[in-house]
Amino acid sequence: MTTPAEIRVPRETVNDDTVRVVRWLVADGAEVRQGMPVVELETSKSVIDVESVAAGRIRIVQAAGATVPVGEVLGIVGAAAVGTPPAPVVSATTRQAAPSAPSPTPLPTTAAAPAGVAAAGPSSFSAKARTLLAEHGIDAAVFAHLPLVREADVIAHLERFEAGAAAPPAATAPLAPLPASGPAAVPAPAAGPWKPKGLLGDAARSSADRNVSLVALVWNYFWRNWLLGNLVRLAPRGVINVLHRWRGVRMGADCFIDPAAILETAYPENITLGDDVRVTAGAIIMTHIKPPHYLRDAGHVPVVLKPVVLEDHCFIGVNAVVMPGVTVGRAAVVASGAVVTTNVPALTMVAGNPAKIVKRFVDAPAAGGPPHHG
Repeated sequence: MTTPAEIRVPRETVNDDTVRVVRWLVADGAEVRQGMPVVELETSKSVIDVESVAAGRIRIVQAAGATVPVGEVLGIVGAAAVGTPPAPVVSATTRQAAPSAPSPTPLPTTAAAPAGVAAAGPSSFSAKARTLLAEHGIDAAVFAHLPLVREADVIAHLERFEAGAAAPPAATAPLAPLPASGPAAVPAPAAGPWKPKGLLGDAARSSADRNVSLVALVWNYFWRNWLLGNLVRLAPRGVINVLHRWRGVRMGADCFIDPAAILETAYPENITLGDDVRVTAGAIIMTHIKPPHYLRDAGHVPVVLKPVVLEDHCFIGVNAVVMPGVTVGRAAVVASGAVVTTNVPALTMVAGNPAKIVKRFVDAPAAGGPPHHG
């Protein structure tokens, strides 16, 4: 019998404690594969896909429209027979939500928001975008060209307004069709000309992303990113692990981290290593992707912040790259130069870009028992 596996809400951004279930990509009771996207979640920054953690039949626990805390159960794979859905998990946060709501609540038309906002613009706004609309009295109609309005979209609109540039009207700025081929096929950005933000502007953006003060941000970069980040390149083996733990990396026993390896630069606390893990020279473990301001503001590339887990006895080869959101399974091997973008099953070897399974291992049999397969 398959052990039930829980699909939980990941922590996508540092300042989000809840997310909204946008829609399920599979039906209740459907057969799903491990690593298959099954549900869309809305954070304050973007809409993300959450993948199934196992293969089997899925039982949906949180319905579309529900507001769910980070870490809460979204669904269960292999939990029960089809046709007998369990009662939804109701937490203190979701108790007041409308689980059966098919779409997000429209913007209120009260004194906190400008009149007419509820009837204008798209139907989906992040919570922080709603707050900024109400604070600055922005008509939602200016965002009618976007399917989802995020905090970054509202901030970009305010910056264009302060610079004297008009926001693109919804009805008069349709995207022209792309030419068949050639360099001219890329249209001019609708967000207006890019303007440098400078060091202070970038620091202010990072401070807002982390929901901390500029002083705390500077101290964090000095202590964890610069001082400890440089010391790990010079320290002997017995000290390197201690320094990485000071940086925030969660680490088990008997781990080896090469001085030339890079364990995340900005969010080391999102890395978890099991026991007997080896990370070799030049390997890079990333838990975040922060694109240029233009790509963020134009909505082309969102900020990505996802934890990375290296389970017991796994090996990360020379110059390999493990991307955000990846779990490398127990006793798995990531070959030199591989770029890992999806979860690696236990007792396998992956290689290439993107990494693919090239070998499967068999554990030595326990006393009196059959061999263990990953």
